[in-house]
Amino acid sequence: MIDTHAHIDSEEFDSDRNEVIDRTFAAGVEAVIVPAIEPDKFISTYGIAASYKNIFAGIGIHPHSSLSTNDDSYAKIYHYAQMEKTVAIGEIGLDYFYDFSPKDVQKDVFRKQLKIAKELNLPVIIHNRDSEDDLLQILTEEQDGNLRGVLHCFYGSLDYFQKIMDLGMHISFTGNITFKKFADQEIIRLVPEDRFMIETDSPYMSPVPFRGKRNEPLFVKYVAEKIAELKSIKIEKVIEMTTINAKNLFKLTLISLLFVLTGLKSSQAQEYEEDYPEETPRYTKPYNHFKKTLGIGFVLGTNTIVESYNPDPQDLSYEGLVSYGGTIHASPFDFLVLSGSYLYAKNEKLLVKFPFLKPNVHQQIQFTAHFLLNPRNKINFYGMAGPSILLNEYGLDNGEVDNQTRMGINAGLGFFINIPVSGAGLFAIQAEWKLDFMLGKTTRNFDPRYERNDPNGKFFRETEVSTFFSIPRLNLMWYPDLF
Repeated sequence: MIDTHAHIDSEEFDSDRNEVIDRTFAAGVEAVIVPAIEPDKFISTYGIAASYKNIFAGIGIHPHSSLSTNDDSYAKIYHYAQMEKTVAIGEIGLDYFYDFSPKDVQKDVFRKQLKIAKELNLPVIIHNRDSEDDLLQILTEEQDGNLRGVLHCFYGSLDYFQKIMDLGMHISFTGNITFKKFADQEIIRLVPEDRFMIETDSPYMSPVPFRGKRNEPLFVKYVAEKIAELKSIKIEKVIEMTTINAKNLFKLTLISLLFVLTGLKSSQAQEYEEDYPEETPRYTKPYNHFKKTLGIGFVLGTNTIVESYNPDPQDLSYEGLVSYGGTIHASPFDFLVLSGSYLYAKNEKLLVKFPFLKPNVHQQIQFTAHFLLNPRNKINFYGMAGPSILLNEYGLDNGEVDNQTRMGINAGLGFFINIPVSGAGLFAIQAEWKLDFMLGKTTRNFDPRYERNDPNGKFFRETEVSTFFSIPRLNLMWYPDLF
């Protein structure tokens, strides 16, 4: 058996990587291919491959990391791709599900890596998610007879499958084929013997019966068992076919022989480390291109103030008040953005009825935690809540003003539209609807529900007022690239 796709360089294996590798080979797995994802971590991925005779590396840039790709990134691909334990360019491709990088950028980076693979006569390991049309177009345009490779974790329609076969590519199956809801069983039955392989995609895609737990290369046998069941053949036949296919595509037999004969060590990885001493030891998670570490912004909204009067309970609302100010954001974690905002609004609507009054002025200082549901997507949705300080200035019937400060609670919903700009950082349009509830009541020395000359003198009685603010607002944010 050969696990043709396992990310055993990821942090999930830091505590027991050697043990995982030992039990993998002890169980009869013949070889493992570890595809890289991000240029700064090529050194650690290749280092693992160089340390074990039967572990091999793929070198490439995952679509999630496309946005940060530059000329230096391609130079690193060339460097590592020509080392003896590198057997493929990968993991490369397109991913439109998460949209971590703009589609045009993903397509450009994908195409350039396909050209590198053809130039160096290496197969490609391809990632696809929700990008079939663009992926097929690029593969068709680049297939000049020199492009070969595998689409890992394959799924899709029969039409898509047939087009991949027509392009001369291989496909690979992983633990998801053991799930009850896996819908592409017919593809497994139809795929030719010489065009498919098996993988784990460790530490992800754990097969039944280990679903929900960390995956590891040892579990590749469960993928082989499921294929044998669906094809109605013996598992030994599946293992034989997929092992031959992997060795042929990645030229593993020849590379293993060269590795043994030359006695290559992990010094090749150490050599490149001297050229890039600032590199960190491993790839952990895809870089978040929409991280909001620290930002500032302008706020503009419309403030509707709803006041509940007592005695004689009745609500009054003042709609369409312009509210403006500024905000500061800090994000200690991808899913959490903390903000401090200042808003100013002036209510002059009472002056129409009572021109002798001074306008009511409301200043809101809001401290809010925004909990992002999908922080790595281009559009982030969130819920929010936090405390407020409400500075209120009320006009009195004698022409003076009364300052009353209260605490409040703010809450609401919103979303970010992220616009990364190379060299400038991240710009974001933030739209939200926020409610701010004033705790406690304010007092007024007159009741604006009545005329000044009310025969019962109700205008001059003291009233208690409960207040909340409803503010649909738009924030224009800038998160400079400081870190």
